[in-house]
Amino acid sequence: MSYVLIVDDDKYMAKALTDMVSLFDRKVQAVHGPRQAIQALNADRPQLILLDLNMAGVDGLEVCRYIKRDPINGDVPVVFITAEDDPTVMQKARDAGAVDYLVKPVDIDRLEKVLNTVS
Repeated sequence: MSYVLIVDDDKYMAKALTDMVSLFDRKVQAVHGPRQAIQALNADRPQLILLDLNMAGVDGLEVCRYIKRDPINGDVPVVFITAEDDPTVMQKARDAGAVDYLVKPVDIDRLEKVLNTVS
């Protein structure tokens, strides 16, 4: 099953993102932390990962680096979602392996563009 995996420790943000992605007829699974993200990846390969940058414990940069080292899921596109609109942070996201970066609140048109790019 091809789907979008949303990883965000804020359950309200994860729900909002799930609702937005669902508007574009995509299957979605939301998880609320790094451990759940790895479990979801091992259970079923997503088409795209929308990953929160700032999570408690292990941050999104480390989760992304982990995913990119995975021989099975390393080529799954990762897009960071965060409130930080800082070019330095954006560069760190790219260096970790992200293909894009969306700033909260997420613009629905920009999200649609990202979804269409990976379809």
